[in-house]
Amino acid sequence: MFDRLSFKVKLLFGYGLILVLMLLVSVVVLSSVKSLFANFESVDHTHNVLAEASRIEAAAVDMETGMRGYLLAGKADFLDPYNNGKEKFQSLIASLSNTVSDNPQQVTLLADIAITLSAWQKNVTEPVIALRTRIGDASTMNDMSDVIKQAKGKQFFDKFREQLKTFIERERTLMQKRQAQAK
Repeated sequence: MFDRLSFKVKLLFGYGLILVLMLLVSVVVLSSVKSLFANFESVDHTHNVLAEASRIEAAAVDMETGMRGYLLAGKADFLDPYNNGKEKFQSLIASLSNTVSDNPQQVTLLADIAITLSAWQKNVTEPVIALRTRIGDASTMNDMSDVIKQAKGKQFFDKFREQLKTFIERERTLMQKRQAQAK
């Protein structure tokens, strides 16, 4: 049957076949590029989440540092890092919860992190700051020393750090999966 066709038809048929194959290759390449782009966006998202998690940890450390500075020095200026860290922490938790809203497990863990830090503030930070304020510049700080020796805040901060570590590990696992998909 193919032998009966004219040279012109055979030539057009050959060009048509080449065109169809080129279109097929183009579709495959376009699909691959779109998939890679989606994977790169996912990996970039994970990097952003990890950076925000680091900023959350820094805000909490600022709070702890400010509180300790105030306990040692008794000067209200030392509470500035505490107060700024508190505002920054709340803002970053809300922002990161929004960023990872597609992952309910991570949103729940962020809520738990916020609860842990809130408990630290309520049960440790606020009472010792109030005690230090009452003590003022008195020559004896035995009461303050007794409270600090109990290291109540360590429990909360250890829990906070463990929760944040879990959050970060989950994100790193997601990033590894996304990078494997990209390959």
